[in-house]
Amino acid sequence: MWFKKWYVLLVYRQSRNLTILHISFAGREAGQRSLEIYSTLKRKGIYLPVLFSDGGRGILLAVKEVYPHTAHQVCLAHMHRRVAASLGIHSKDDRVRELRAIADHVWKIESKEALAWWKSWLKDWVERNISFLKERRTDILGNWWFVHRGVRKAARTLASLPKISFTFLDYPTMPRTTNELEAQFGHLGKRWLAHRGLKQARWSSFVRWFVYFYNQEKQPSNTTKRD
Repeated sequence: MWFKKWYVLLVYRQSRNLTILHISFAGREAGQRSLEIYSTLKRKGIYLPVLFSDGGRGILLAVKEVYPHTAHQVCLAHMHRRVAASLGIHSKDDRVRELRAIADHVWKIESKEALAWWKSWLKDWVERNISFLKERRTDILGNWWFVHRGVRKAARTLASLPKISFTFLDYPTMPRTTNELEAQFGHLGKRWLAHRGLKQARWSSFVRWFVYFYNQEKQPSNTTKRD
């Protein structure tokens, strides 16, 4: 969660009981910072059988190094938004509109058979439109660039999804998106608006106390009920 352009709050939360495992602040989502966080979790004895994230490059590299055998699901919603942003909303080109339909279909995939069919649909689209994807434009100095860069980017992103965003097909209890965490960020966002006058150090302290009391509410009560 970004706080203006100050810094980013990195949150790691357990999916089922909603306990926040670790938080950290960083100037940006740097790979080295992610590596430190996962190393800290491992020293705490926290084993991650499965993990899902927004797919930041630093996170991907850190997971491979610290938890090499952990199944990793990259948030399908994040990847879909990237594709949608690359394609635009109201394209009049039938080829782009079809690719958008292919992108939107990812939410209907519930099995490996459906994923295989979707991959063949995407492959067929690329083969039919290869000249469109490779269309270039050249200026008077001989410099050239691809005309449909957004569409090329979207096609590459979609081609990467079967390897990174459909891990949940092998783990039925694994979420396919980070929406649960995004909802929690919504609560923090409201508190940020109410306390946006706080300096960075004080806001950091506020968030840590918020997490502490939040986790206390999630812990089972140790008190014994008496008649």
